[in-house]
Parts: sequence; structure tokens; C-alpha cells
Amino acid sequence: MPAHDSIRENRVIKIQMDRTELKRLAQKYLEGTASDEEKALLNQWYDTTEEGWVENVHTKKPETEDQVRQRIFDNLKNKGFLKTEEVDRSDAQVSWKRLMLRITAAAAVLSLVLFGWQFSNSRFSLAEKKLVNVPGNKIIEIILPDSSKVWLNAGSVFKYPKKFSEENRTVELIEGRAFFEVKHKNKHPFIVKTNSLNVVVLGTSFDVRAYKKEGTTKVSVVTGKVGITMKGAVKKPAVMLLPKEQVVLSNIKNHLIKAVAPEIAVNAWCNSKLVFEQETLRNVFSVLEKKHHLKIITENPELLDERISITLGDQDLVSTMDILSFTKHFKYQMANDNIIIK
Repeated sequence: MPAHDSIRENRVIKIQMDRTELKRLAQKYLEGTASDEEKALLNQWYDTTEEGWVENVHTKKPETEDQVRQRIFDNLKNKGFLKTEEVDRSDAQVSWKRLMLRITAAAAVLSLVLFGWQFSNSRFSLAEKKLVNVPGNKIIEIILPDSSKVWLNAGSVFKYPKKFSEENRTVELIEGRAFFEVKHKNKHPFIVKTNSLNVVVLGTSFDVRAYKKEGTTKVSVVTGKVGITMKGAVKKPAVMLLPKEQVVLSNIKNHLIKAVAPEIAVNAWCNSKLVFEQETLRNVFSVLEKKHHLKIITENPELLDERISITLGDQDLVSTMDILSFTKHFKYQMANDNIIIK
């Protein structure tokens, strides 16, 4: 977890202390009966109410008990929760117990305000992301906030923000296959995150295939230049790809192979064509299962490892199976919602 996120999480925990807990800690603190842990907890909670809390949590120097008390009261005074004369330390008549109710009330108010801000902010963040689930027999096109285009294949799951940040343009291909045409922006890299690797570009067109069932992740470049980084490989330099190049990552072995992309257009599937280049029949059958909503059962497991290069158009399932059976020399039969290959 990034340091900034860790600090924010720590902040949220402190903000969410309820009224009873705040009052109990404040009372014990002012009566001098609070433990070191309780003092630290209350002290850090007040830190979160100050501007610049990110820096304060980790950069404050050690303080004495009197300095801590003074800082807490100064904080409340500056925010208008206490009158100046009430917190003047030169006034020997100040009663800590008399001020306790003001302190805990102020703390409770700040707690509710900050918790409300955090809750609404988290809801806003969640609302800014769109999740797309593509049906098993569809190919859809999406125009992203920067006018880049993405085509999503059947069975794909894709997440993107309604508005990109000022630093980068990040999307997630959670499952499936996508072809991207990225609008060029020098200062705003476009990042595609998958379960196993990240793709970083400035402006280019490329294909990402990341079906979990296949056990591999493939990236093929059509135009421009693409950088590939593996998840968890922080110190390793990015693998750079040029047009007609691709990488294949084995999700099991965590091994990346760079190769020449197939001659068949990697984005031909965007036109509703099924394009396979040296693909195993296991993966071919998996695609057909998703497209036609059925199960393909193979009595000969060795057949699944055989490879095929073929482009299939919009023909029906029977025609597709006839072509495959003729090419790879197997027989099949239809049985309800299943296909049995012998």
C-alpha cells in the first residue's frame, strides 16, 4: 500500500471515533489518568483536524505533555471553538474540567464533519468509475473521456473513470480482450492495468488479451510504441514494443516472452471476425463456448493442445464446427446445449 494511502487510512480510523470514545479519552487525559497509548491516540486525532495533516502525522518532533495540551487548545481556539480568554494559560483560574465539555463537544463536531466529508468523498470516488461487462455474444466500442477508443470483445470486463486525472489516463482490463486507439498526449501517459501486467503508452494502437482461463496475457502493437511492466517487478525496466511486435506473459510461470506479432491483423476481431493465430484448440473452443453459450466436451484431451491458425466469419455454429473438424480431423455431434468431440 502506498504511503499516502496508509496515512489516509490512518486518518479515517481516527476520524471515526464516536462521541463516547472521544469524551472518555479527553476526560482521562485532562484528569491525568490516560495511558501513553490513549494520549497518543487523542493527540493524533487532533493532528488530523489540522491543515497539512499529511505532513504533521510523520514529521512532528517529540513534545512535552504541556506542549501537547497547549497545541490541542490552540488548535480549538484557532478554529473558533473556544474563546481566547478561556484558553489563556497565564490565567491561573482556568479550570480544565470546566473546559472539558467544550473540548469534547468540539471534538465530536469535528469528528462528525470530517467523517461526513470522508464518506461523501468516497461515494464520489466510487461514482466516478464505470464498470462494463460485455455479454458473451457482443463486441462493443467505447469512447473514453480523452476521445481515445476501445473495442471490447465478448466476455470482457473493463473499468474506466468518467474523467481522467491530470497526471495520467488509467483504465483496467479486468478480464477479456480489448483493442485500443489511444489519442496522443505527451504529458499524460495512457495506462492499461491487467491482473498480471501494465501497458504504458502516450499515443498508439494495440491489442491486449487477458482471459484468465487461458493462463496468459498478450499485448500486440499495431502503431506507435508501448512499454510493458510486470506486476511486482518494480526494479525491472519496461519491455518496449514497436509495431508488429508482441509479448506473451505466462501467468503461471510469470515469464515474459517478446516475439513478432502474427501477420493476421490483431484487430480483425473488432469486425466480428474470430481470428486465431497458432492458437490451441482449447482456447478456440473456449471462445466458441462464450459466443454460443454452450459447453464443448472433448473425449480426447490431447486434441486440446493442438494449434490452429484460422479466421472465422459470421457463419453459424454448425458451419464453424464443420470447418474445424475438417481442418483438425475430428468428429463431433450436437447434444442439447453441448457439443461432444470424439
